[in-house]
Amino acid sequence: MKKKLKGLMLPDAKAAQEVAFALKSESDGNAVILKTKDQRAIALAVELAGVEESCKIGNRCRVAPPPVLTPMIYVACLASYNSGILHGWWIDANQDPEDIKADIEEMLEDSPMDGAEEWAIHDFDNFGNLRISEHESLETVARWGQLLGENPNEENALSHYIRYAKDKGIEPNNEDFQQRYCGFWENSEQFALNSEEVEELYQYEQFQKNNPFWSQYINWEYLGRDLELTDTFYYSEASSGIYVFREF
Repeated sequence: MKKKLKGLMLPDAKAAQEVAFALKSESDGNAVILKTKDQRAIALAVELAGVEESCKIGNRCRVAPPPVLTPMIYVACLASYNSGILHGWWIDANQDPEDIKADIEEMLEDSPMDGAEEWAIHDFDNFGNLRISEHESLETVARWGQLLGENPNEENALSHYIRYAKDKGIEPNNEDFQQRYCGFWENSEQFALNSEEVEELYQYEQFQKNNPFWSQYINWEYLGRDLELTDTFYYSEASSGIYVFREF
């Protein structure tokens, strides 16, 4: 299926601004986001700016991140980049690695440079505290992207979980995250005192009913620390509290 034309790339931002102004459109770096389909007007505006368009822009080809919350990576064509041309796509990371690779190959086919093959990840968005390297494996990008996609608004918890899983030699996945994650707490004492997980393990409410006097003398601060020391739970420290994960 032919990609719908969204805009075009020009050699520099100044030229893009001139062409965008002439066409009553918008510029984004050295890209022009078109608001007209008049090909004659487009060709004339480019000619009057004294430049040549570098490439046409498909649905996902943008300089700035798209206004969506899904995890995205910006993959750049290195042949274009090394020639002073900005060409790349923002690609959805919440998909299988084979599909990400297919999007990258399609981006390279659209490159203004003949025979473009090399690429790199030059930016990323909506990955929470996670960091994507320039040459991160697509398997890792897809694994993290799918985890984040399945758990919206849990970016920070997932970044702590992924680091925890890496330390424990566990392959991060959504089922494991759901089984282990016990929430974000101010400190270990609050977790021990108020969490359903600790209540499930030690049945404090029943103990309180059976032993109303002795239940008043539990040292919750000590218990909270001991829960981690005995490998029952894992505390991942953050600036304002702890993320807690269940150990098995």
